[in-house]
Amino acid sequence: MIERQLTLIMENKPGALARVVGLFHQRGYNIDSLHVDPIDDFTPYKFIEDELNIKFAKGEVSRLVIKTTVGDKLMRQILRQINKLIEVIAISDDESTYLKGILRDENLL
Repeated sequence: MIERQLTLIMENKPGALARVVGLFHQRGYNIDSLHVDPIDDFTPYKFIEDELNIKFAKGEVSRLVIKTTVGDKLMRQILRQINKLIEVIAISDDESTYLKGILRDENLL
């Protein structure tokens, strides 16, 4: 078991955070820490807008950082499951980034 950090870019919609946390709860994964901030400056994530051909307004999306302790196999499973949530635009760990189901090499950290 290794301490991991996940970074999610997700839409600011009611219940979005509850669905992410619920996914962890339903599968018995532990969240060691959780931090959410609205994104006011989307410049560091410009590649997301370009890749998905969308433009986000100020406060429309948030950055969610989750720290958890899991093994490699479980980490891949978590990434795939969270990526399926409709509000999740991008998710990244130390090794890979998914944009709406597309595996990317860029890291969101």
